[in-house]
Amino acid sequence: MEQESLGLKSFKGVLWNVFGQAARQGMGFAMGIILARMIAPESYGLIAMAMVVVAITGSLIDGGFGAALIRKKNPAQNDYHTVFWFNIVTALFLYFVIFFSAPAIEGFYETEDLVPVIRYLSLGIIIQGFVTIQNVQLTKKLNFKALNMIALISVFLSGVLGVSMAFMGYGVWALIAQQLSNNLLTGILLLFYNRWLPAWVLSRRSFSELFGFGSKLLISGILNSVFKNLYPLLIGKWFSPAMLAYYTRADSYQSLFSQNLTTVVQKVSFPSLTPLQDDNLRLKNAYRQMIRMVMLVNAPAMLGLMVVAEPLIVFMITDVWLPVVPYLQILCLAGILYPLHAINLNVINVKGRSDIFLKLEIVKKVLIILAICAGLPWGVMGLVVAQVIASFISYFLNAYFSLRLVEYSVKEQLRDVLSYILLAGFMALCVWSLTFWITVPQGMLLLIQGITGVCIYLTGCYIMKFSAFFQLITLFKKVFLKK
Repeated sequence: MEQESLGLKSFKGVLWNVFGQAARQGMGFAMGIILARMIAPESYGLIAMAMVVVAITGSLIDGGFGAALIRKKNPAQNDYHTVFWFNIVTALFLYFVIFFSAPAIEGFYETEDLVPVIRYLSLGIIIQGFVTIQNVQLTKKLNFKALNMIALISVFLSGVLGVSMAFMGYGVWALIAQQLSNNLLTGILLLFYNRWLPAWVLSRRSFSELFGFGSKLLISGILNSVFKNLYPLLIGKWFSPAMLAYYTRADSYQSLFSQNLTTVVQKVSFPSLTPLQDDNLRLKNAYRQMIRMVMLVNAPAMLGLMVVAEPLIVFMITDVWLPVVPYLQILCLAGILYPLHAINLNVINVKGRSDIFLKLEIVKKVLIILAICAGLPWGVMGLVVAQVIASFISYFLNAYFSLRLVEYSVKEQLRDVLSYILLAGFMALCVWSLTFWITVPQGMLLLIQGITGVCIYLTGCYIMKFSAFFQLITLFKKVFLKK
């Protein structure tokens, strides 16, 4: 009964994350289409250059303490207070470092007008420092309904502001205002909803205990953030802002589903699997079920997006952005396995082995450096292909260490998901073939391809008796029919 309750609670968390993520990403996606039609790719390139710096420094804010608090079964208030003040001091320090380093960063990119963009966008780091604890507390309670409602409101209001400013001709400043207002609104709503206030408490014991687990995640997070942004950093340095805009646009469209699903899985699987950390059999069973359900959804989404990339881009943001298409198609291949990366890594964290997590991240970063060295001479396309190859190899590394902890081999994992990938491939082939048989406007073609793809895939799931498909239907009934 306990396992069923945990599974149902986790599934509700997944539903709120999926629906909330889909709603706000869909809304952000629509706003992005409008903005991309009014703002030049070069302006998006400037934002992407600045966001590399913001993303890397932002990974330092909670020092891994957020994950440590989520993993700790009964954190005391002293733990929360200590982490809060650590975050504030770190955020203020990082902002001033970025503020005075902005001219040097502009010189590195050898471009103009980047200093004010960096200084304004990095204000979001300070906001992040104030609300990390509220985010952790709601996550620990699996209250994803509140988190997603907050995010949805913030995305809508900030999007309206950005579109309005773009319409008035503010260009890159419309994008800055959208990003900052989103951060600010999220922070205000988190503070209003959670109603947690810090006290002037700094506990050395709390810091030492949480730092033991969180420090390794801190280093891992820094490495992950640096290397995740290494591709846009190099493209921004060696190529034009427009080329960087094409790459980041392709990456954002691919991640609209795969990496957002990964984020959902990470948020839900870590706190929901933590109670099973001492029961390997139950942990493995929950782990396998989660992998199957994720691939049931992610595989058709990625392969479907790959085959409709060109008509989709032209229809949404005009042929000005046509260079995005080949990058998007190749990145979709890497996106197939992104959620599996997240689940494998979360199992390592659930077992409390942040030391393995750190060693694994170091090995994967060496792999990325080798991939970049091999791909850079071939231009942006070479870097994209190298990114996909490195992602596939990284999956096998993550899965190998999960095998050691819960006795779930790579062979078992692939056997569990291969049928979903094969069915998704068949569906994608059928959808792609429609472009040769039907001559209609791009919007109508996309609609026909989408409906056809969904019908083929769902029918295939039913005929092949996929267990995850029927489990998903059962969970939906339990949630929506209250059974």
